[in-house]
Amino acid sequence: MIRGTTGLREAYRDDQVARSYIDERFRQPLGALLHRRQVDVVRGAIETHRPHRVLEIAPGPARVTSGLDAVLVGRSVTLVDASAQMLAEARLRLRRSGQGSYGFVQADAFNLPFAEPFDLVYSFRLIRHFEFADRARLYAQIARLVRPGGWLIFDAVNEVVSAPVRAAAPPGEYAHYDALLRPDAIRDELRTAGFDSISLHGVQHRYPLLAQLQILVAPRSQAVARGAMEIVDRLGGGEPLEWVVTCRRG
Repeated sequence: MIRGTTGLREAYRDDQVARSYIDERFRQPLGALLHRRQVDVVRGAIETHRPHRVLEIAPGPARVTSGLDAVLVGRSVTLVDASAQMLAEARLRLRRSGQGSYGFVQADAFNLPFAEPFDLVYSFRLIRHFEFADRARLYAQIARLVRPGGWLIFDAVNEVVSAPVRAAAPPGEYAHYDALLRPDAIRDELRTAGFDSISLHGVQHRYPLLAQLQILVAPRSQAVARGAMEIVDRLGGGEPLEWVVTCRRG
């Protein structure tokens, strides 16, 4: 299992991993559903709070930012990643979109080289990959960069749903370490780090049913699987597999 700062950093310094990242994780209906929900939450925050300076940490190949391109036009947007390979893919993807102006910085998330504060910071598939001590370090780095009243958005994995799913999975199914958390733990961590107005937007409700749609329906019709998953997830009910977490710098 890939875990820790060095292991995670090296895992993404690979041209093939960078090129295939979105196809392997977010093209199939189940991953595409997660992607849409994450983009929708960030877009809503941008439309509501109208940030001027925006930072994405560990954007990979600009999966989320490329989905936000229209609402980012006219804003100062910076993408920072430790992987030169991922930043190259991000540049290519955003150049193809033809909208917006972006800055790209290669740097470690634990040592971010910025002095001016940001109004909004978002990061997916980063904070969740670390144990508590490293998560606290990341929160501290981000809190230093978010202006008072500014916002942080990231993803977290629900222990209640994910733990039994992972326990039943075949060996090697989950290559990366993920922190499995509960809402109270997330809120406690963020309050300690100086964040408030904490909200958790559930994603992938009724995950066992969504997984069955992926296995049984998607090979026959991805369109039907996508539509059915949208209905199931929007109806809600029960615990979600993940949350998109939104919080404000106090």
